[in-house]
Amino acid sequence: MSEEQDFIDFGLFDSNLRLQEEGIAVEIAGPDNKPSGLLITICGPDSTRALAASLALQKEIEQEAAKEGNADIDSPEAQRRRQVSYLAKITKGWNKPPMVDGEKLAFSEENAVRLYTKYPIIENQVRFKADRRGSFIAS
Repeated sequence: MSEEQDFIDFGLFDSNLRLQEEGIAVEIAGPDNKPSGLLITICGPDSTRALAASLALQKEIEQEAAKEGNADIDSPEAQRRRQVSYLAKITKGWNKPPMVDGEKLAFSEENAVRLYTKYPIIENQVRFKADRRGSFIAS
């Protein structure tokens, strides 16, 4: 009969937090559901990058709300813009520059916004992984 431990080992939690900080590569599938060759590295929802992104977006929402007569703050367009901005802020990079409108996009937050805005199929794949803590568990 095994003896019960008098503590709970949170090593798995620590491993999860480390992986969220380091980031994971999201393999982007094309419209044919086959790998496109693009890998986008993102941080997890509990990472310092995600916390900073959330705080920056909250500040932006407060500033928009403070503008007199701003009735557009909760429009679907404003919400999507903020969602894309959050994803861009937690994106750490990509493995090779994607070609968008004939231009190779070097990684930057602005180019991540451009990529996610133009291609919702990519945004959705990144968001799916980014929103799930389970995506950041080492196998």
